[in-house]
Amino acid sequence: MDIPRHGRFREKAVCTRYAWAVMPFVFFAASLTAAAKPYQLCGDVRMKRQVIETNFRYPPRPDQRTVEGTRRLTCDLPFLEARMGPPECEPGFVDCGGDGHIKGEPCPEDSSGWDDYAVARLSYLTDQTPELSKTTRPWVTNPAVDVISEFPFWVRYDLYRVWPHDGRPGFQHRGTFESIGFGSDFQYPCYTMAYLVGFFNGVWNTREEAERSLEVMKKQDFLGRNWRDAPIRYELFYNQSCKRRADDVCLQDVAEVFRQRSAEMDGLLSRRWEYFWDQVTGQSDQAGSLTQRLVARVVRSDKALSSWFDGLANATLAKITALSTALADDPPTAQDTAEHTAQLIRAGQRAERAVLVAHSQGNLFVNAAYDAYLAHSRRAGQVVGEDTGYVAAQVVHIAPASPTLRGPYVLADSDVVINGLRRVDGTYLPVSNVSLPVNSQDRSGHKLLATYLDEAGPVRAQIRQFVTKALDAL
Repeated sequence: MDIPRHGRFREKAVCTRYAWAVMPFVFFAASLTAAAKPYQLCGDVRMKRQVIETNFRYPPRPDQRTVEGTRRLTCDLPFLEARMGPPECEPGFVDCGGDGHIKGEPCPEDSSGWDDYAVARLSYLTDQTPELSKTTRPWVTNPAVDVISEFPFWVRYDLYRVWPHDGRPGFQHRGTFESIGFGSDFQYPCYTMAYLVGFFNGVWNTREEAERSLEVMKKQDFLGRNWRDAPIRYELFYNQSCKRRADDVCLQDVAEVFRQRSAEMDGLLSRRWEYFWDQVTGQSDQAGSLTQRLVARVVRSDKALSSWFDGLANATLAKITALSTALADDPPTAQDTAEHTAQLIRAGQRAERAVLVAHSQGNLFVNAAYDAYLAHSRRAGQVVGEDTGYVAAQVVHIAPASPTLRGPYVLADSDVVINGLRRVDGTYLPVSNVSLPVNSQDRSGHKLLATYLDEAGPVRAQIRQFVTKALDAL
């Protein structure tokens, strides 16, 4: 019996004696009804290019995200006509025998000698076979992404016997058989998908606070570690725009408010900077904060001290609002944009599709990074002939302090900071599209975790819906 020259097979159904000699295949793509893999990019090895490292758009339709039914070949010709038909119909030699013939020896050429041929009636690649699993290995560039280098293919064929040396003109149909196996010349690598969720923080966030925001998004009740069976990696696109300004101007200006107000209390808190951070981070009203504990300990002056802290909080918020306006007039620098764009390019090279979530002034940074990444993707796509209008990233804006948007947004009508930005210099900002009551835990109505991602608030679900819709759009 000849060994199949293009693959290795496992017989199925009627007979285990025969093995089919595979005929040459030509590439032909078609789809059968099958459960599509959630996300995968497949490409023929003959394409000779790694499209996944540029801005290749993952197939948008489910039937395009599977190899089920690809390289489909059919042959409906009768056996004798198939011998003279197209290559996919050409019968393949399977076995020979005769009176006294010993397997492995040359085929007999007397009148008892017979030859068996197989005609493939239907064959196609498949990843729906329980008998054989696709060959999968981690991708070197990103081990979270699987490279599927080989798929099984399924074949149904008819077996025919002829007697070439006794003058018989006919043939005998010996049955219909099925086989599955791996074709060694059918390398059809596929890459499964991976996601990046990137967070662009507001300028008043410390790195610790920004990381805490990412941790909330990682929770299973928000996004979790996977989306539709594809892994999610989280990354912080941190900015410290205030610290990059001359002499740390942003925090110094806010600190000056604290110094001036402290002088009104005979310097009571002039060196107690922990209370200053209570104000900047909006924690002063929260139970258990340093500010609230101090007020609770003061007996005679509790009303005066409470009133003083109220005035300090209002003055601090006003200064933050004014400085936010200045930041809007002084957008992210080329250095900021270059660093963030480099992060996105590295994500694309790792086969990650990015959803970029930005809060407050972080929206200025996300706009610049998205635009630069789109320009990069267009250049990369043009080189390899791909879609130059597509970028492997989506943007979701939260409390945007930016006049332009790159995606859907959520902005509460009780957001004092954004409302203040409008009043200060008439800057155009998106209209509020969510009505929220004043939050006792966040006087500014602007904080990401205390207001917009508050588990008890109504906005969290809407933001999650925007993010998941963006994931699916990629």
